Amino acid sequence: MVHQTTNPHVLKPITSFIKFLTYSNLFVSICVAAFTHVTYIIYNLPQDNILIVLLMVFSFTFFTYNGQRLFRLKKKILQPDKIGERLQWVIKYKTPLTFFTAVFGLTGLVCTYFIGPYCFIILIPMGIISIFYVVPLIPFYSKSPALRELPYLKILLIALVWSLIIIWLPHLTSPFSSTTISGSLELPQLQVFLFVIAITLPFDIRDIEFDKTNQLKTIPQFLGIKKTILLSEILLLGAITLSFFLNLKTHHFYALIIGYLITMIMIAFTNKKRKELFFAGLIEGSVIVLYLCVLISEYFSFL
Repeated sequence: MVHQTTNPHVLKPITSFIKFLTYSNLFVSICVAAFTHVTYIIYNLPQDNILIVLLMVFSFTFFTYNGQRLFRLKKKILQPDKIGERLQWVIKYKTPLTFFTAVFGLTGLVCTYFIGPYCFIILIPMGIISIFYVVPLIPFYSKSPALRELPYLKILLIALVWSLIIIWLPHLTSPFSSTTISGSLELPQLQVFLFVIAITLPFDIRDIEFDKTNQLKTIPQFLGIKKTILLSEILLLGAITLSFFLNLKTHHFYALIIGYLITMIMIAFTNKKRKELFFAGLIEGSVIVLYLCVLISEYFSFL
């Protein structure tokens, strides 16, 4: 019997492309834009300016994630034997990454010209949080911490920014929309907030040794890895429970439930020895899974 082996020359370009998507933060930018599109779909928002909003969300996400990484890279004293694969990639492609970060930052700014003034209620505070996430709260004072260095705050800030952008921004661009939400946006935002914390906790598990070395206090250090995974699952159950109170269409309701359950299965396989692509690809990709569930449900609802 002849055993067929996978040609490494075939796998290499595929692996390189996946690394490019994840390490450049293109993938996470696509995820945030896709999650924002979910809001338009399940809350039946007018889509007159949806392309501008989604482009703006994508651009600002790309600019923020890479801008923060490049800023932190500039401050680091690099030790070759302790540089991870992702950081090696960023250093190798630092020049083009810096260029495209600037381009997408400008693209996001141009997009703001075409949206309503209400959006700045969200964009300005989010911009301030994003800056001081890596910049010391007291500039030019070396001992002043950035927001991400405050104990246990990092993950909450990420979830807050994501949930405000994903839920509030589409509604603020459509202030007179026929949304299916009765009352306020707090419950939808809380649902996204819980989901984002749940998929971000595995990243803190990945970074647990790094954070200990840098004296950053995180939830996995406090609870341990197994209890942190359990916490993620509980948060996702909370997000599922909130679905019963959001007055969603039946097909959207089941789409979200299926997406959350698949995410729970993914997170159950988390451990600190997993490779970077497990976290930046699979766990972050749970947003795309959720998005696809909603799109598929929307397609079959019209049949």
